[in-house]
Amino acid sequence: MDIEQAVEDLAPRLLRYCVARTRNAAIAEDIAQDALAALVHRWRRYGPPDSPEAFTFSIARRRATRAVYRQRLLLPLAYLVERADGQRNPESLALDQEEKDATLSALARLASRDREALLLVAISGLDSGAASKCAGVSIGAFKVRLHRARRRLEAMMVKDDERN
Repeated sequence: MDIEQAVEDLAPRLLRYCVARTRNAAIAEDIAQDALAALVHRWRRYGPPDSPEAFTFSIARRRATRAVYRQRLLLPLAYLVERADGQRNPESLALDQEEKDATLSALARLASRDREALLLVAISGLDSGAASKCAGVSIGAFKVRLHRARRRLEAMMVKDDERN
């Protein structure tokens, strides 16, 4: 596989993953672009990594985590600005969809390890091998984590439906 093919293959999945992690398209694009640029730099300087997917998603994962923390710090200011102009932005209107809110709410209540496992596989499309490298665990441990995360998410959503 050459570098152009690797970037072309990774870019859409990486962007989906970053959007899911940050819930902000602009920030997600920056993170995905930085991660792909790091891959290109690494590839040209030292040759291709063992797993371009794991290399790129690991970088995106770290940067997305930092971006989410920054967003949380700035959230009170964004809320005040939104209230001041009296209009809601298109992103917040899109998030008002009931099913999407229920899923995101349940996902947010999951432990970070479970949430990360689900996002690495479901959103980014990584196979268990690459996702396990990104998470820093063995393939077997990652598969168990993913299975348990799916069951926990399902149980949360069923419980939420029963309450409503």
